[in-house]
Amino acid sequence: MENNSQTGPGTENKGFTLIGPISWQEIFDSWRTDESTQESWKKHWEESGFGSWDEWRMHHMRPYRPETLSWSLYHINNPLGTVPGFFGAPSRNWIENAYDGATTKRLRDIIHLPIISENAKIDAVRDRFPEKTMLIGVRVGDDIILIEGMHRSCAIATWDPSILFTSEVTIALATWPESEFVLKR
Repeated sequence: MENNSQTGPGTENKGFTLIGPISWQEIFDSWRTDESTQESWKKHWEESGFGSWDEWRMHHMRPYRPETLSWSLYHINNPLGTVPGFFGAPSRNWIENAYDGATTKRLRDIIHLPIISENAKIDAVRDRFPEKTMLIGVRVGDDIILIEGMHRSCAIATWDPSILFTSEVTIALATWPESEFVLKR
């Protein structure tokens, strides 16, 4: 990836500033700190049969083989302009309810759908957006596909432009090692 605050990682998604390399363990630890104590997620992982947040999240991350990828952390200079161009996370729920069976679609192309426009979790995130947040994604060619951070990203993609957005948004990115994004199951 380029270390260039003007072009950043890819031609489609301009406006990144490289912060530096980051390990998968640092990414996972930060994610755990931000999310594992949220009661709604705890209820979700327990109802799904997992014994802990770590077990639940690593189960879903395993297909990406995140520990084998080389990660870098970037500051997103203009989240309101950049994040809507990201492709959404290729999870079963999003594939079935937002992408018409495709693996993923750009956020700006799905923000009108009920899974986003009528989503109480996205509304709650938008109402209390964190001062600092880190998304996780993979780079496939010039495109960025989210693998974590859909609710926050959808909140950004649907942000009212008349309301000042002051949060610091970063993204941990790794280049996907294949020419096409295909989940290995």
